[in-house]
Amino acid sequence: MHNGQTSIELIFPSILGYEIIARRVVATFANFVGFDQARIDDLKTAVSEACINAIEHGNQLQPHLPVYITSSYDGHRFAVEVSDTGTNPLAIIKEPKTIEEKLAGAASLRGMGMMLMAALADEFIVEPSAAPGNTVRLIWYQCEVAHT
Repeated sequence: MHNGQTSIELIFPSILGYEIIARRVVATFANFVGFDQARIDDLKTAVSEACINAIEHGNQLQPHLPVYITSSYDGHRFAVEVSDTGTNPLAIIKEPKTIEEKLAGAASLRGMGMMLMAALADEFIVEPSAAPGNTVRLIWYQCEVAHT
């Protein structure tokens, strides 16, 4: 287990399929710092969704626009930031609608990825980037494992 502050960065073009590479890199990093496999499985799904959102919605499938990923770990907290550079703002969602609310017509059936990310991460934030674009911030806290 890695106990100090450490981070990685990744940049890729807005081409569908690159989210698979991003997911594997972030999962490998999480494994390196000692995250358990169940948390890594959640992380892989959420990171894929964040990357697909950045490619499709933020950067609108324009391959020349990059997607930036920064992942950090401080011994307790694992954070992933996925930023696009597009001009199409993602909806700022404080509390995503539930599947029941969507099926009842209280919200659009779109946005299932946002709901999924919110359910899988301990913290989920969507906000405008300092530069043009959007940033999705996903945070997981290290679970203590009881040793017998």
